Amino acid sequence: MPRFTVHAVSDEGQPCRFNMGAKFVSVVVAAGRRVWSSADCVSGSGSHMTVLVRGVPAVLRVSWDRRTSSPGCGGTGQAAAPGEYKVTAVAGQVRSKTVNLVLGAPGASGP
Repeated sequence: MPRFTVHAVSDEGQPCRFNMGAKFVSVVVAAGRRVWSSADCVSGSGSHMTVLVRGVPAVLRVSWDRRTSSPGCGGTGQAAAPGEYKVTAVAGQVRSKTVNLVLGAPGASGP
């Protein structure tokens, strides 16, 4: 099960408030098209307000069950096929650098 860690870091001189909740910061997996987003099936408020201090990261940890999702958690997700995916963290208009993720067959282990 892939696990992701998102760090939000301020470079401002003054502390600022930032919402690290799952409805405000999401991890998106794509393969030509959007496959899964951590924001699709959030329960509760999905809010976690934090204060960012220059250079000190706030952290959000997310796991993916390797199933597809859709906004609003509609329908039943299908198992994601083995292959290469692009992963990006998104917070409003701010996007992280994209990283590659390679999924092997379920139960396979890597080197």
